[in-house]
Amino acid sequence: MTTSSKAPVRAVILAAGQGKRMKSARAKVLHDVLGKSIITRIIDAVDSLKPEKIHVVIGHQAEAVENYLLANPALYPFSTHLQSPQLGTGHALQQVVPDLGDFKGTLLVTVGDTPLLSGKTLGELVTRHQAEHAAVSLLTAVVDDAKKYGRIVRDRDGSVLKIVEDKDTSDLEKHIKEVNPAIYCFEWPIIAKGLESLRNDNQQKEYYLTDLIAWARAQNLIVSSSIVGDWREVIGINTRLELVEAMHLMRDKVLTDLSLESGVTIIDRASTWISPEVEIGEDSVVLPGCHLTGEIKIGRDCVIGPHTVMQGKVVVGNRTVITQSLVVNTQLGDDCRVGPYAHLREHTLVADKCRVGNFVELKKSSVASNTNVSHLSYIGDAELGSNVNIGAGTITANYDHSTGIKSGTVIADGASTGSNSVLVAPIKLGKQSVVAAGTVATKDVPDGALAVARVRQENKEGWSSRKKGKTSAPSVS
Repeated sequence: MTTSSKAPVRAVILAAGQGKRMKSARAKVLHDVLGKSIITRIIDAVDSLKPEKIHVVIGHQAEAVENYLLANPALYPFSTHLQSPQLGTGHALQQVVPDLGDFKGTLLVTVGDTPLLSGKTLGELVTRHQAEHAAVSLLTAVVDDAKKYGRIVRDRDGSVLKIVEDKDTSDLEKHIKEVNPAIYCFEWPIIAKGLESLRNDNQQKEYYLTDLIAWARAQNLIVSSSIVGDWREVIGINTRLELVEAMHLMRDKVLTDLSLESGVTIIDRASTWISPEVEIGEDSVVLPGCHLTGEIKIGRDCVIGPHTVMQGKVVVGNRTVITQSLVVNTQLGDDCRVGPYAHLREHTLVADKCRVGNFVELKKSSVASNTNVSHLSYIGDAELGSNVNIGAGTITANYDHSTGIKSGTVIADGASTGSNSVLVAPIKLGKQSVVAAGTVATKDVPDGALAVARVRQENKEGWSSRKKGKTSAPSVS
């Protein structure tokens, strides 16, 4: 969601925490939530606002997190800022200040462990912040169990008076159910002096961003707040249990939207996992045991599953059926039949009305319309024309292990291969050509020709009885 704001917006993502309770050698923000890391899902939400720049504060496993961000960059300019040691959220934002320069506008600040956070919610927070000319705005949530979140303390007129961190709460404040998920807007440079004045006189000996609320009120600046519509959207990830809970919440929302908004039948919600990026057309059916994550687009009237996995960028046409198969970074046309137990690997293009059958693997190959690869075959680095029939057990021998070179195979329109044939690349089969069963083809086959490359069959009469006679044990008298 883009904002209608006139003032420029920069975003700050606080991702320096160690996440000790995850019990993991991996940085918390790099854990996966339905096909994307936690930090990537937050960056996606922030990207939707079209910020001037994104600042990511890193700390624990800083090198690993920075390398990941460089390999998976935001859409908009971003920079990383090291916080070492980690002395609280206020201290984290202070690390960004030198890079702000003469920036004047809104700083959107969010924590790095809320993968369900949407760009729509962030956009609404920024819009309200700017419309009310606030110096500080915060997003709050009302929950049944406040856990370790800071509590929102309001005065009699309902204005936010302060935020009290959980470890600093009084017995009365512990019962407050409105909490702080640590998502703010700050108007810069108005709050610069407040950030400089933060103190660490608390039990944690840390510098809290939450203290800026009390500071702003003391300066007679406007403090705004918004209660998020669904508290689950701002749930933070601190343990493996919370990570799985977030996945379940995300999954449930996606399946509900697909069912109610897109007209998709999900047979078994409990065993079906689909990420928010997946689009499925009307009247398609997803059978039990499917796991679909990535930028996947599935057409109308398709049947997916049971037990089908799709990953990466996948496009599936209309009326296609994919049964018990693995499909990765592949494009499939209309009216195709895939599986069971097929494996479609990266950079595979399959046109309309094709059959990719049981125990077939395709890799970096294109298959034109009305072509069948029905049984027990490996097709790699190949180009198959239309109306081709690949016999059971056909293999494209595309890799030379002595040189490490992979070569291509071209099979022209109307060609066919017999069962258990091997095509040693580089090789081309001409139009309407035929490769006989059991053939190892090592050179091109002209249009319309039959290729036979196998030892001529000889039948040795009486061989079995003679063999038995030689090997039978001697009699014992």
